Amino acid sequence: MYQKNKWKWTSVVFFCVLLCVLLLPACAQKESAQPQPIDEAVDTCTKCHMAIKNNGYAAQYITEDGKNVKFDDLGCMQTYIKDHPNVKVAAEFVEDSQSKEWIQLKDASYVFAMDVPTPMGYGMHAFKEKAAAESFSKTKGIGQVMTYNDIRQHEWKMDKSKMMKHEGMMQGGMMQMNGSPMQGHGNNGQMKGEHKQ
Repeated sequence: MYQKNKWKWTSVVFFCVLLCVLLLPACAQKESAQPQPIDEAVDTCTKCHMAIKNNGYAAQYITEDGKNVKFDDLGCMQTYIKDHPNVKVAAEFVEDSQSKEWIQLKDASYVFAMDVPTPMGYGMHAFKEKAAAESFSKTKGIGQVMTYNDIRQHEWKMDKSKMMKHEGMMQGGMMQMNGSPMQGHGNNGQMKGEHKQ
């Protein structure tokens, strides 16, 4: 009887140790996931392929295996994640619209104001402090202050007329049928330009 109970407890302890060994690296990865700075010379948005500017609107997520995936607009990141449900995200970051400091999405406050341009016209502005978000909305006289939970439920729509002005040409010189440059998200990742405030 003693031997049977000893074997049973040994099995339970072994299982618990194994579980901890498997779970600790994943937890540590989430804790250590940090945003990378924007390199304006080389970084392009994973969604729309525009050059990313350090202008207070960039966003990025870090996968569970440590890969940083960057975007020029929070809307680009959110729609990309929605379109790729199998992506294993460890942490998400966005730049504060005023200080350009990286903040975790879950800690930020937001203002949805379509009439204030953002890089790709999604109209979402992020702030480290709720008071700053409220002040921005009051100063502009428009906008809805939102929480992290609100943006998770938000319907992300791009308005090309509310995009920041762009500089630069698209890779490959893609043109519309009428000969004018294409605008907005490219289907083949051909766009490469710069956002200008």
